[in-house]
Amino acid sequence: MKAQECHIAVALVEHPSVYPEEVWDLNLWGLDMNTEEVIEELQAIAWAEKVDYPNSHAVAVRGGQQNWGASGSHWEIVMQVATGTAGGVGTAAFMAAVKVAYEKLTGQAQSEAWASVPTEEQAIQLAKSRLHDHYDVAVDRLTVVRSHIDDEAQRYDLDFAHEDGRKFGATVGAVAGIASCTRIWWEGGAPPPRPLPQERNPGN
Repeated sequence: MKAQECHIAVALVEHPSVYPEEVWDLNLWGLDMNTEEVIEELQAIAWAEKVDYPNSHAVAVRGGQQNWGASGSHWEIVMQVATGTAGGVGTAAFMAAVKVAYEKLTGQAQSEAWASVPTEEQAIQLAKSRLHDHYDVAVDRLTVVRSHIDDEAQRYDLDFAHEDGRKFGATVGAVAGIASCTRIWWEGGAPPPRPLPQERNPGN
């Protein structure tokens, strides 16, 4: 099924039980591809290290349609890829594979999230939103400690500090030519474990 709005994310993880090392995030409108075709493009990223077998990976899809005053549809497709032998923030092989996949997807869309490069304030808000989505951090607990604008590359490089001492980084416009792509990452050691799911009490 095709969607008017499609949110796509590719996350590098050591294991599904921990938060990702880094995430590449993309929003597209009017994507002329169904979810199966998008997943097929993303799965090529698992072969980025060019070994005999693809890196372990998983894809989750969720979304829906609405007709409440106005009709619309939205899909979110999140791919997790094991870091494998490459490892480390900014792995060139994965970055190149994501760039190829995202360029193909953008070419099939009517538009990206941004018609032009966002303002600094918009970039900061977008980065905070993505950090919340992928790391479960409250945006009002994040403080910008560095904001650098690269006019030539048309991107923003941002560093954030959380009040509990954690540090995060973000780049808006990380993939050349794709202004709506946001790359975020965790800083300061290994990614922490995700909280265990809460058990449901059927008596409540």
